[in-house]
Amino acid sequence: MLPKKLYNFNVIFEGHPLAGLVEEITLPVLERQMEEYRGAAMLGPVSLDLGMAALRLDFTLAEHNAHILEAWGVTEASGTGLRFLGAAMADDSSASDAIEVSVRGRIQKFEPGTAKAGELTKPKVEMPLTYYRYSVNGNPLIEIDLVGGTEIVNGVNRSSQVLRALGLS
Repeated sequence: MLPKKLYNFNVIFEGHPLAGLVEEITLPVLERQMEEYRGAAMLGPVSLDLGMAALRLDFTLAEHNAHILEAWGVTEASGTGLRFLGAAMADDSSASDAIEVSVRGRIQKFEPGTAKAGELTKPKVEMPLTYYRYSVNGNPLIEIDLVGGTEIVNGVNRSSQVLRALGLS
């Protein structure tokens, strides 16, 4: 069995396809905030889970794109949506997996890059995120809403007991 690799991808920003315009994208890293703790009579420290770390997405364009620039200055933390659509395939099969990463956030940084005649400009965009969903073949595996306080993994809301204790569900 051979591993599946990303065969190709597309990015859709606020409903506008960026096929052929996004050179590379750095998808959000899922990371937990942890703190070491060692109490009395413990043989060693354990890492205590303090919640999610910040989510962020970065991508590089091959042009100065009007749809991206129009989103500059959106004031709502969840004001802008972006979808990553990827096709993952292995060399020992013609079947592919449809990978979708949907996020919401806003543009924190637009770095226009350098301008040189006869060469592509390569603007870079950085987006801190408030929402993240990772799906394979239409099946949501992970969904995180930082503002709403939900963390759903394989259909189970891992934060439901906390929300209930806070009177929020």
